[in-house]
Amino acid sequence: MKIIVSLPFYGPLGLLYAILAAALVPIFTLTFIDVLKTVGVPPAAAMATAAAISLMSLVTSPLNLVIYSMRRRTYVHAIEYIVVFGIPIPQPKVVMREEKSYLAINVGGAIVPTAVATYLLQYTDVKILLSIALASVLTYYSSRVVPGVGVVTPAFAPPLIALFSALLSGGGPVATYVTAVYGTIIGADLLNLGKIMRQMPPLASIGGAGVFDGIYLSGVSAVVLSSLLGDTAAAGGGGTLPYRHSHISLDLNTFLLI
Repeated sequence: MKIIVSLPFYGPLGLLYAILAAALVPIFTLTFIDVLKTVGVPPAAAMATAAAISLMSLVTSPLNLVIYSMRRRTYVHAIEYIVVFGIPIPQPKVVMREEKSYLAINVGGAIVPTAVATYLLQYTDVKILLSIALASVLTYYSSRVVPGVGVVTPAFAPPLIALFSALLSGGGPVATYVTAVYGTIIGADLLNLGKIMRQMPPLASIGGAGVFDGIYLSGVSAVVLSSLLGDTAAAGGGGTLPYRHSHISLDLNTFLLI
């Protein structure tokens, strides 16, 4: 299997990416602690596992595993000049060019969150499929393919869609995280894959922005919003929610690039 090492951003943006990513690791860790404690993982084990997941996601963000490659031959008109007695004479010709495109999946931005979501599936019921299906459809219709950029969505569309779609399966951090990750990767990436590959980009990577990719951030943002709404409901006398949550009071305000 071919592995392409590619930083999500370069130059000054690359430095900013590294600083912001390191600063957000504690937020990512707190989010995963909240999810793991909900499924009964002891606090110490939840903290260690959450820290490992966050650091692994950050470190493996530049790694892209190639899962498919395609080639396309195109024929273009060109002009070749032949010099005769010092005079350039144009000679029209047809030149064949071969374009090659790689489809990859990013380790930190897609594989890690998908693996976590897949593990958490065992703590949900069959209604989670309805939540994922609804989130996938809504995310697909809120996304668009921008040539040279990739798939983009409005800033908080995927986590908000996941937050409310997860209510079909009871809500809570686990259902919300699973719905956010699967809803984003299916609705934004897989359903738009045909449009992306028709453009023949040199490299199309699912989750290619690493920990700043929509797949990763949608899961984290949705859980944070779920926890904040849970705390608000409890404080406002609206009763307790049917899941156990930690008191996370974080304001994650970011733009998502999928």
